[in-house]
Amino acid sequence: MHRRLFFVVIVMALAAGATWAAQDGTAISEAACAPALENLWAAASEACIGGPAGFVCNGGSPPQVQPDGPVANSLAVPGALVEVGVVDAIRTPPLAVEAGTAGLAWLRPDAPIRFTGVLVGDVSLRDVAPPEFPAWQSIVVQTGENAPSCAGVPPNAFVVQTPLGAPTNIAINGVSLGLNGTVVVRAAADQTVFAALSGETLVFAAGQNQLLRTGQQVSVPYSGGSYASPVGGPTLPQLLDPALVRDLPVALLDRPVIVPQAGYVSTQGEVNMRAAPSTDAAILQQVPAGQNMAVLGRDTTGEWLHVRLDSGETGWMFASLLAQNLGSIDAVYDATPLPPQRYGDMGRTAKIVAPAGVNLRQYPDVTFPLVLTIPDGALVTLLARSPYNPWVKVDYNGAVGWLSLVTLDTEAIIEALPVDLNVPPPPPPTRVPGSFGNAFPDPNAGN
Repeated sequence: MHRRLFFVVIVMALAAGATWAAQDGTAISEAACAPALENLWAAASEACIGGPAGFVCNGGSPPQVQPDGPVANSLAVPGALVEVGVVDAIRTPPLAVEAGTAGLAWLRPDAPIRFTGVLVGDVSLRDVAPPEFPAWQSIVVQTGENAPSCAGVPPNAFVVQTPLGAPTNIAINGVSLGLNGTVVVRAAADQTVFAALSGETLVFAAGQNQLLRTGQQVSVPYSGGSYASPVGGPTLPQLLDPALVRDLPVALLDRPVIVPQAGYVSTQGEVNMRAAPSTDAAILQQVPAGQNMAVLGRDTTGEWLHVRLDSGETGWMFASLLAQNLGSIDAVYDATPLPPQRYGDMGRTAKIVAPAGVNLRQYPDVTFPLVLTIPDGALVTLLARSPYNPWVKVDYNGAVGWLSLVTLDTEAIIEALPVDLNVPPPPPPTRVPGSFGNAFPDPNAGN
């Protein structure tokens, strides 16, 4: 209930801002827009992140739903869940901060077609799967024209994502997708654009195949405003247009990903992937020849590229060792960025799951001194993670210490927490008597 009330308060505040804007004749300021959007993303996260498979979840303003009546009414409230099989169509309203509307919804079909679709802004979906197929295996998508009046509002988009390493086959606007990763879909102006944020997806239409790699996009043509059947095959893959994914709230995805730069790189031989842009940095792994990788950014010298494998692992590679099919690289940094974190409290809190309570330790290991015992069900604030084991630093009512990750229930992205390097290593284990030196008499020695 508190999640729904939180969202209603936000919408009422934004609606009040819309009245002011209409009377004053000016759009909402950028300074007011950023926190309003952050609150919207946080409220939607609280409503729908971690939702179950087999359901549609509304994370924003009431969508238009077919069939009318009980099904539509059931999805009117943020956090509402309705089984995917009883929803025939859904349309979310525009992300109009000044008007107090926020179209956000999650579509999570169940096996055998496991994927999550996130509707961001003005997006219309219709289930056109034949009766003998699972619900939502074939979808008609249409996205509204982009007219953001507030800085930071992303383009209208339908984002589809498979679980890591679990590809699936679906059809969108008559195009067959061998989906393996994360793809942004926009359907407007008699074309559907498919843009890959992660993984590789096979796109098939009008008897033609194209392999869509991370950092690329393809488009498929239509005629007469109908997106049910394409009138041609997919274009050759092109470099990702940054405007297509501008300000996309990737932390709303079940598996948040960093938006890649345009294009990709490939290894031509075995190449070291390092923890930082330096030959002195630790080698994370040796990547064999023939691997295609997304580019997340570059260092300030331009000599190193920050790359991501399809497995999700990231690191740095010497640029001159890679075959490059790239556009301009706008992300420039020397310190490796953290992955996207959940919005709001969801990215900062965890609940204790230990019936007998859990011991808060001074440092990240059971050998370190006890600070206090935290009861089951208590909430803690996440602060950092350990550099050498799966422990996290937390704050419990002002007491700061370390907990094993297995004792926590959280939707926060643990990899997105900063690493606390100011911790001592755990003490070495006590040696077993007799495993070293001459702890026992030699039985072969004379008496």
